[in-house]
Amino acid sequence: MKKIFFHVSIILFCINSFVSAGETLKVFAPPSIWAQKQGETLTGPIIDLVEDIFVEFNVKVTTKVLPWARAIEQMKSGELDMIPVIFYTDERSRFMEFTIPYVEVPTAVFVPPGKSFPFYGFEDLKGRRGLMMQGDSISPEFEAVESKLNISKVTKYEQIFNMLDNNRADYAVAAKYGFLIHAKKLGYEHKIELLPKPIASRGLHFAFSKKSSFKKYLPAINKKIKQFKADGSMEKMVKKAIQMAVGK
Repeated sequence: MKKIFFHVSIILFCINSFVSAGETLKVFAPPSIWAQKQGETLTGPIIDLVEDIFVEFNVKVTTKVLPWARAIEQMKSGELDMIPVIFYTDERSRFMEFTIPYVEVPTAVFVPPGKSFPFYGFEDLKGRRGLMMQGDSISPEFEAVESKLNISKVTKYEQIFNMLDNNRADYAVAAKYGFLIHAKKLGYEHKIELLPKPIASRGLHFAFSKKSSFKKYLPAINKKIKQFKADGSMEKMVKKAIQMAVGK
């Protein structure tokens, strides 16, 4: 009897070990400053962050490169577990569970050096010549007043830098991190100035499919995010992302 019990125990141990070892989190992130495409997988600061968090849970992380629309559909079906670079919307909350935001992504106002002006709200942009990238979505509040502003839309960041440098515009509205990265890449880093107050700000979240078993880790992940914010790890991640994006 003892011998039978011993063999059964070994079998159960092996089964449990296999299940635990086989637990794999399927992650998608669109290529960006936070995650870069490497073959058919993703790498970068945000992927490192996800792996650092889940290694404590003995969970393996695998990444997938997918079109955005397909990733959203797979989050609905539960085929995909997680998107770690995503903004919250009410629509997405119907089939996703969100962590607290780990990084605030500000949309900022940029001006030529020495030509800053007091900026406290949209009213301060009226009467000035503005620029923004075509297709950029700032915020519902900005869209409500956009028609009252003198804003030209361009298709390349270089156009913005040239127009600011040649006094053909007074300011530009753009996502802070992406704009700074393009400025560094194109050699305009010292030809722009950032106004202190952002025009809008949105938080980046981790989002889990509501059908994923990994959503059980949400409380622990939120705790980790608070810890990383407090000890400066998140700020370091942002700096690393910018450095990697400009190849330094």
